[in-house]
Amino acid sequence: MSDDSERLKGFLYEKIAKRKKQIHPEHSLRFNHDMQLEIDCIEWALQKIEVNKIPNDRLERVVRATIKDLEKRKDKAMIRSDTDDLWTKIESLQWVLFVIFAIRSKKMVLI
Repeated sequence: MSDDSERLKGFLYEKIAKRKKQIHPEHSLRFNHDMQLEIDCIEWALQKIEVNKIPNDRLERVVRATIKDLEKRKDKAMIRSDTDDLWTKIESLQWVLFVIFAIRSKKMVLI
């Protein structure tokens, strides 16, 4: 596995750990649900790297295709909670794309 894939995995694991710490029974159900959706999306990307052994450039294409599919589903959604869930998934995957781009362009900034 390339150094870039290892770096991406590191950032994804960090984001998952950060989001897991934000889930708390005293927070609203919607907030906790959104955090879990974000974790699920990032874990999906990790699975593509670890299980499917997809390199970053191919992962980028897979994520972009998935975002397009989610956007189509969002446009057809009739229930507000479905739209909200799809937005959360789209934003989470866009973050993954941002990290891939930053690693590829060697402009990674820690936030």
